[in-house]
Amino acid sequence: MNLSLALTLSPTIQAELGLLRGSLDDVRWSPAEQCLIPLQPLGHLNSRHEMEELDMTLSHLRWEPFSLALHQVGHQMGEMEDRLTVSLTPQAPLLALQKRLASTLRRAGLSLPRRAVVPEVTIAWLEPASPTDLIPWIQRHNLFHSSEMTVDHISLVEHLPSGTGPHLQILEAYPAQPGLALPHVSPLLADEENGFF
Repeated sequence: MNLSLALTLSPTIQAELGLLRGSLDDVRWSPAEQCLIPLQPLGHLNSRHEMEELDMTLSHLRWEPFSLALHQVGHQMGEMEDRLTVSLTPQAPLLALQKRLASTLRRAGLSLPRRAVVPEVTIAWLEPASPTDLIPWIQRHNLFHSSEMTVDHISLVEHLPSGTGPHLQILEAYPAQPGLALPHVSPLLADEENGFF
């Protein structure tokens, strides 16, 4: 299983991003439910022991909920495909959560990929030879600013192979634990026959 941790967007922000979707030709727009804020790649976890350690660690992770919003579209160039992205504000609480996640998971014995993750939302994919109206589109939407949302849980996400681009499936949500953590039994681990292991 190729897994990562991410933040889901509120329905209101998904709807606001929907106003951008389809407003530029020759790009592949990400479905609303696939637009997530990446936090931490986990790589391939296949053993039940690794999944149990991950579940236990995330279930007892303590952090305070915070608010953020999306703002300012951008164009990120890549080797195979370029991306249209939206940045986040404020970034400080999100970066602090990323740092706490990485250190906590490493202390739990999980081996994490070394690549850094930029906390931004990918809304579309396009060929490196960008359409000629890309720059005017970015200028037109550069002042985009979403509503605020409260970040109060982390999602465990599986990356599934797909011929039409990245496909993500949310496996579990872990709520913020600002106080003492309560015992937690993940439904992912309750039945070994569920096909995840």
